[in-house]
Amino acid sequence: MMKILDPHSSFLQKWNKFFLMSHVVAVYLDPIFFYVLVIDRNNSCIGLDKKLLIAAVVMRSFTDVFYALHIIFQFRTGFIAASSRVFVKGLLVTDPVAIARRYMSSYFFVDLLAALPLPQVVILIVISNLQGSASLHTKNLLFYAVLFQFFPRVFRIYPLYKEVTRNCGIITERAWVGAAFNFFLYILFSHVSWIFQSFLCSLHLLFKFISYS
Repeated sequence: MMKILDPHSSFLQKWNKFFLMSHVVAVYLDPIFFYVLVIDRNNSCIGLDKKLLIAAVVMRSFTDVFYALHIIFQFRTGFIAASSRVFVKGLLVTDPVAIARRYMSSYFFVDLLAALPLPQVVILIVISNLQGSASLHTKNLLFYAVLFQFFPRVFRIYPLYKEVTRNCGIITERAWVGAAFNFFLYILFSHVSWIFQSFLCSLHLLFKFISYS
C-alpha cells in the first residue's frame, strides 16, 4: 500500500511542478481535436485526418495518465491541520480517511471531470460510427466534448500554481523554462477567449433556430 506523502517532500514538490507544466500543455493541446475533422469532398461529408487523430489521441492519453496519477497522489498526500498552525511546523495529518474526505470536499470532482477521456471517446467510438447525414453534427459534438472539460481544466491552473509557489517559491530555477511556461499561459488565455466566443456564437445560433422553429 502506498505510504502517506509529506506535502513538503522533495518528490512531491518536483511532481507538482511537473504536473502543473504538463497540465498547462495539455489544455493548450486540446483544441488540436478540432482539426482532426476534415471535409471529404468526394462523399460530401466530414472525415477524419487519421495521422493528426493518432497524434492527438496519444498526446491527450499521456496527459490523462498524469492526471490520474495526480488524483492518486492527492488521496495519499497528508495536510497540515488548521488547528495546529499556531505551531511553527504544524501537525501533519496522515489519516487516509481524513485526507480522502478533505480532497473529495475540495477539487476531487473537478479533477475527475478534467481527467475523463471524453475527446478520445467521441473521436474513436461515436464519430467513427457515424454515417451519412449524421456526420454533419460531428463538429458540434466534438466541440462540446472538449468544451465540457476545458473550463474545469483551466479552473484548476490557478490553485495548482498557488500550491506550487507556496511550497516551492518558484516554478523552476531555469529562466528559459519559466519563460516557456509564461508563453504557454499566454497562448492558453487566447484559447479561452476563442472558445468563449465560439460558445456564445453557438448559443446565438441555437436560440435563433429555436425562435424560427
